[in-house]
Amino acid sequence: MTSEIKSVGVIGLGTMGAGIVEVFLKAGIPVVAVDGSTELAERGKGFLVASLDRQVKRGRLDEAGRDALVGQATFTDQLDDLHDVDLVIEAVPERLEIKTSIFTKLDLIVRDDCVLATNTSSLSVTQIAAATRHPERVIGMHFFNPAPVLALVEVITTLFTDDALVETIRSLAVELGKKPVVVGDRAGFVANALLITYLARAIRIYETGHVSREDLDDAARMGIGFPMGPLTLSDLIGLDVVKEVCDVMYEATKEPSSAPPALLQQMVAAGRLGRKTGRGFYDYGSEAEAPADRDAATFATKVAVFTDTDEGRALAATLSEAGIATTLFDSPQEGSLADTELVLWAIAADDADDFDDDADVERRTQENAWRGELLATLAPSVPVAILDPNAYVEIGNELADGAPVVALRLHAATKAGRFAEIVRDPEGSDTAEELVAATLANAGIRSARVRARAGLLVDALLLQHLNDAANMVESGYASVDDIDTAMTAGCGYPQGPFAYIAQLGPEYVAGGLAELYDETRQPAVWPSPWFDDANAAEQLG
Repeated sequence: MTSEIKSVGVIGLGTMGAGIVEVFLKAGIPVVAVDGSTELAERGKGFLVASLDRQVKRGRLDEAGRDALVGQATFTDQLDDLHDVDLVIEAVPERLEIKTSIFTKLDLIVRDDCVLATNTSSLSVTQIAAATRHPERVIGMHFFNPAPVLALVEVITTLFTDDALVETIRSLAVELGKKPVVVGDRAGFVANALLITYLARAIRIYETGHVSREDLDDAARMGIGFPMGPLTLSDLIGLDVVKEVCDVMYEATKEPSSAPPALLQQMVAAGRLGRKTGRGFYDYGSEAEAPADRDAATFATKVAVFTDTDEGRALAATLSEAGIATTLFDSPQEGSLADTELVLWAIAADDADDFDDDADVERRTQENAWRGELLATLAPSVPVAILDPNAYVEIGNELADGAPVVALRLHAATKAGRFAEIVRDPEGSDTAEELVAATLANAGIRSARVRARAGLLVDALLLQHLNDAANMVESGYASVDDIDTAMTAGCGYPQGPFAYIAQLGPEYVAGGLAELYDETRQPAVWPSPWFDDANAAEQLG
């Protein structure tokens, strides 16, 4: 089997296949590009030229360089033209029967030392290899779309794969400027096994009807920091593709979390496949609806912020910079809240374990009495938004009966902005919640009104996703570093799942999962054994 790849064949010239052709050409490796007809081969060439033309317009490539790259590719509709290449990569649609048929034909065409690779995103590489006369030369080489941009390549091995071949393909990926992750043959591999399950869960949240598509997507973009929301991403991938991968993973694992949600199945049956059909979770046609003005309500112009943290002081500064008259109460002081329209209570609740004795409790109560005296000057109708739900009891003793209290969770800013969750209270005041949302919006903070459920919205999306990653490590399938590499290089995450766990703290993630489990009783939600203190501490450093 060849150990040096000097020429490559690519079968299937859709956007993915054409992108793979471009990757090899830029690495100086000539390509024989094949599709099922002359027209499809020419279309594939058109995809390549269009991509290179965009780079010429942006000044990243000159016309001579473009023409030289295109000149290194041969476009054809004949598999026989692959007879002398060192490596063939198949990038046809995700149908096992199509792929095995192609590999069976290649057995009779290519040299005995030619490597056969499949770009499958979820199908069994072992089954594909078993359909050939030389299964030891078959390997998975899964690029991510767009192939010229995304760095990840999953190198998938089987029980048949020659060990030397694995190193050859891994080294080739590095030569191409990619970040390879070597994994075994398991449904979805690393990136899709984590990503598609996350998308399926998000769709299930949406299909309950308790959250809007915009709120769900913004929770992921702004609250977590993902490059796009799950519904927008599903539309981009193609809902039919998401469903296909769900089907493959569910067939292999029988895990309910991998099964395609009912809404997804209905949308695929209705032909609403996302961007490529002009309609999915969102509309992309000429008559697509304009975004709704979600934050048009009246906002508070005079706000009081009670805090004992730097985060609370920063929030007060943000409100003030937005032109809202903001009074900061972060140390004992006198005053009046008579003209205040909204109070933000950003004080962490006292931990009873920190009290040494009754005298300590009495001393702290006296030290904080000034806050109660100020709250006594607040009009009973003025809303108080509490950023720590555990502080309800503490502040509740200081407020007039019936005073509107709003529970609020404010997330750290991400590249997309800042996101807050306002917990809906069926017995509370819609007017108060709307005032909080509008005031935050005026300060550039996007908010969503969410149900009082474990994890609210952001953690309901994120924590189960992190648990899937922890279970993948616990099973021995992939390492912490490989998973983080897969999700950053292949899915564009700003950081990998284990970087999120380190940021939040393993105890926080495991505790949040336990709360979700107590509410849902879904076995997949139970914290992975990986969260055992010793495991997490050792592998997160």
